Amino acid sequence: MEFEKNANMEEEQYQLKDKLVRKNYVVVSSGDIDFSDYYGADNQEEIVNTLNDMIEHFTETEEYEKCAIILNAVNCAKGKLMWTKSMVI
Repeated sequence: MEFEKNANMEEEQYQLKDKLVRKNYVVVSSGDIDFSDYYGADNQEEIVNTLNDMIEHFTETEEYEKCAIILNAVNCAKGKLMWTKSMVI
């Protein structure tokens, strides 16, 4: 009984994470946020960590095209690239 409860909780947590990652992806892929603006910002590390978590999730689900778009955002937030809307097309 306890095993089933834990399994259900894990599945619910996974579904919630998946939903949040996909909602964040919609924002990232819209091209409306200039991730270059986060380079050197107080929350740069948190933004990069969130984006890296998204890459990890989409790697697990084998959605590599999404990883490429998010990686561009990571590189922009780290000051390695300048963000352009063409990065998400």
